[in-house]
Amino acid sequence: MLLYQRIRNHIQALLAAGSMTPGAKLPSERALQETFSSTRITVREALARLEAEGLIFSQKRRGWFVTPEKLKWHPAKKVNFNHLAIEQGFAPTTQVVAINAPSTEPEFSRSHFDGQPVYELTRVRALDSRAIMMEQIYCAAERFADLHNQPLDGSITEVMSTHYQVDVSFEQCVISVTVLPDDVADKLEKNSGAPCLKVLRARYDAEQVLVDYNIEYWLHDAIEMIVEGV
Repeated sequence: MLLYQRIRNHIQALLAAGSMTPGAKLPSERALQETFSSTRITVREALARLEAEGLIFSQKRRGWFVTPEKLKWHPAKKVNFNHLAIEQGFAPTTQVVAINAPSTEPEFSRSHFDGQPVYELTRVRALDSRAIMMEQIYCAAERFADLHNQPLDGSITEVMSTHYQVDVSFEQCVISVTVLPDDVADKLEKNSGAPCLKVLRARYDAEQVLVDYNIEYWLHDAIEMIVEGV
């Protein structure tokens, strides 16, 4: 058995035995190096394997932690993030990173909104203070005039419904496995190139008019996807 496998199996055994509770911090990389008379590269290989399996996660400049309970998420259903998180015992928060003035520059203006000026809203969503998803939301500025003055740290769906009388009737999404872009990794306190789920989500009203277009980057170890068939 290779050394990185021994280190990985040792940590996994501690997790299986309940010796390390969800959210607990793992020994430092230096401590693991000393325990196993190993190199930093070998220790990181073991930790990276466990992270890929969703058993542990890293935070930039803070170290490694045991993965908490995952958010059970229905990717193809219209859900309220805050309500869903609270129902499952999490404390959700949303940080508005930026809302750009209406522009025709984003490619989504041409491809999805017939060249109309669009708002670009960037938000980071967290569970129990851990950032798990960054989203970029694009919507037509004419339809959602003055959006930048609305409360955007909660449900954007509720804002659209109550303030603009625009309701989402259905949505289409494409999910792929990829890595975090550098700017997203920074916002989620991850190293560049960390694995993630990328969701492209288009939401429509009852007349099949596009309401908004979303790009979401989810940490793969923070969610458990549930898809129900007929």
